[in-house]
Amino acid sequence: MLVIDDPVSSFDTENRIGILSFLKYKLSEFLEKNRNTKALVMTHDLMTFYDLHKIFREIVAACKQRGAQPEAKINLFEIRERRLIDFSFDKRHEYTEILKNVYKYAKDQANNFELVIGNMMRQALEAFSTFEYKKGIEGVSTDQQILNLLPKQEYVLYYSNLMYRLVLHGGSHMEERVRAMKDLNFFNFISEEEKKRTAKDILCFIYLLNERHLLEHLRECENVETELKSWCKNILKLAANN
Repeated sequence: MLVIDDPVSSFDTENRIGILSFLKYKLSEFLEKNRNTKALVMTHDLMTFYDLHKIFREIVAACKQRGAQPEAKINLFEIRERRLIDFSFDKRHEYTEILKNVYKYAKDQANNFELVIGNMMRQALEAFSTFEYKKGIEGVSTDQQILNLLPKQEYVLYYSNLMYRLVLHGGSHMEERVRAMKDLNFFNFISEEEKKRTAKDILCFIYLLNERHLLEHLRECENVETELKSWCKNILKLAANN
């Protein structure tokens, strides 16, 4: 019985590929040569999960092809709400899940995310900014052309300040850990009320720049468009008062 705990998530890209290749070589040796061998690999990193799943699929195919282990199979599980459940990886979209969690938190429906919500918010914004504009939060906060895509000048001023606050809170040296959602202390020093307001602000920012994008990812959420429009109006009120 081989037990391997999160073998590659802390490596840089070049070493990560090397370790994965080595793991495949070693796991193949054990699993193909002894039908009683089993392997349990654990990870909290979704990309690592996909890479390992590909490795195990290839090993299982090789076992069956050579007749070494015709009954060989892969079992996929995740821990959710302290329970071990089947993991439907082909239906999973991590970015969508993060946006849903941020939305639920903003609506007071997911206070159990209190410790990690700061990372979720920043990761959602990093992902959107990267996919849409090939820029991180820092780039979006200083790119006037992108900010000018917001429908009103009040939004431009409001989000210029918000992006700057997020950059200061995170710190450029945290960028890699934030993307991997490893720093659970992010935003711990601000109030829960401020976190919920920031969650609404980030969702509205994405909505104002690409309405259809956010609505598609949150289409399973009830009354999402009505909520987003209401939050956007509140931003305009805050901007006018300031």
